[in-house]
Amino acid sequence: MIIQSSRMETASGFSSTCRHVFHGSGNKEIEVLQGSEFDVMTIFNRASVRDDKYAMRHFKISPKETMTREQMKDVLGMLAYEFGFNPADAIIIEHAKDRADPTAFDRHWHVDVPERLRSGKIMDNRAMRIRQEKISRLSEIKFGHQIVHGRHQEAVIKELENTGRKFLAEKIRQATPDLSHRPKSAFTFAQQRMAERNGISLPDVRQRLKDLRISCDTFSGMIEQMEGMGLHVKKGDKENTYIIVTHDNNFLGSANRLLGMKKQEFSQEYESYVAGMDTKYEPVEGGSSLVVTETAPEKPMERAVNHIPPDGGNKVRPPSEPRKSAQIPVSSGHVHADLANDTSKTTEAMSREEKTAIHAQNADRMQASQTIRKMLADQEEFHRKLLELDKQFQSRWSHIKPEPFPDEKDRNPVIIRERHEGILRPLRDKYLTEKQKWLNGSSTRKALQEFQSALKKLRYDRDDFKALDMANNEKDFSYCLNWMADFYVAGRERTRREWAEDLSVQSYVKAKKDFDDLLNYIKKTGDVTVLETAMKNPVHALQMIRRMKKPEAGSGGSRRSGPSVKISFDR
Repeated sequence: MIIQSSRMETASGFSSTCRHVFHGSGNKEIEVLQGSEFDVMTIFNRASVRDDKYAMRHFKISPKETMTREQMKDVLGMLAYEFGFNPADAIIIEHAKDRADPTAFDRHWHVDVPERLRSGKIMDNRAMRIRQEKISRLSEIKFGHQIVHGRHQEAVIKELENTGRKFLAEKIRQATPDLSHRPKSAFTFAQQRMAERNGISLPDVRQRLKDLRISCDTFSGMIEQMEGMGLHVKKGDKENTYIIVTHDNNFLGSANRLLGMKKQEFSQEYESYVAGMDTKYEPVEGGSSLVVTETAPEKPMERAVNHIPPDGGNKVRPPSEPRKSAQIPVSSGHVHADLANDTSKTTEAMSREEKTAIHAQNADRMQASQTIRKMLADQEEFHRKLLELDKQFQSRWSHIKPEPFPDEKDRNPVIIRERHEGILRPLRDKYLTEKQKWLNGSSTRKALQEFQSALKKLRYDRDDFKALDMANNEKDFSYCLNWMADFYVAGRERTRREWAEDLSVQSYVKAKKDFDDLLNYIKKTGDVTVLETAMKNPVHALQMIRRMKKPEAGSGGSRRSGPSVKISFDR
């Protein structure tokens, strides 16, 4: 899975964003799942009024394997938790598009979020790519997708280890044996958009170049076929750098990246080709992964199947044509969608290497299943203990009366007056209407009785109002509404004041504030050590977190704390 993001400048306006996301012509299908174009316009207009440099953060979620909308919402929840925005503020658009790689999932999602959060702060953008890649890796483990080798894999592993999620870090490490290799994207998002404006699909070009490299047995043959496609290699501005351009000189990207080769390797091959030297080389295996962007390599099981001849492997080869051993890489980090039942079987027609690969794959699936089950069990246990901790606190203070009228609307005289008028006005109007009719005495008395009954229920039957005619005089009616609204508020404020002055309540309020700080800290950090301490002694746990936070108050102080096990809240 690839998660990309970009910060949209306010000055750039919303037109180009809306044109691509809501009306992109290269898509088979576009469906708006949440929000609208109007919401995007509103975000940019508000940013312009506040003179913000950036208006919106644009995320793109592109899974390699099949993913449901519910799973996409899980990923969105992880992004929201990581960057601090509210998922309800996101504009979500689903695109269906044919991929250059026919085996890849044909849907991806665009998510637009205001850069300025509800709190008034600007969304954090530190180490954006590393944090996005971390969410990609966690999502792949959670959904049973193959773990991709990302550019920031080593940083992701270190971050997970530092936050106590060592079993997840180890899972990613096993799937990425060579952390020293940092894959690079074949082209940038801006280059892709620029090419699309010129009617060129860079993913399609990359796939065609990949096919060329597989099929050609000489470098010179590959260059000649590229020129037949209208693509030319030119020297770039930097040393040992070559680029690929179209026949009308439109820049496509770095040659070595588009072809999936190392920079030095392509430079040497191309210079040998220009010098007229022999450029013959062994063609790349058809099943090997050439894509150097953050995309998943082909599944080992699919590689094994592709190596089985249609005749079941019984074809007799000439002595001059020795049977080649299938080069099947065993991925130790792949997690299948159905961890419990997704196992493969061997057949007699398979070679020893193919059978070994399948056995290793089945063992890996079993290990992955156990890892995921342990992770989920740990998270369930963590949430269960949080609920138990909250119940313990509530039971200790169960003798305290609930806070009276906590909602400010119940203490607002304007709102109270509107509520009363909403009840009394229709009954009063009904009475006045019936009163104007001839020979309708019984209906008039009934309507008046209903109005007076409602007045009594709301306590308007006071001695102060005996001289007033609320039923027939509008001024008297309005006066009583205003007086009673103030009367209600005064009584409720007095009740709250008496509640707050109670010594036991004051102790509860202080304890509740401390407990909320403790609970919020545990939820934010996932610190299991503090949680287990709080289950036994909440006061001691609160002292622990205050000692850990204390050095942060001073300038240049460093936070120190003992080792602790942590569980991350992905959502």
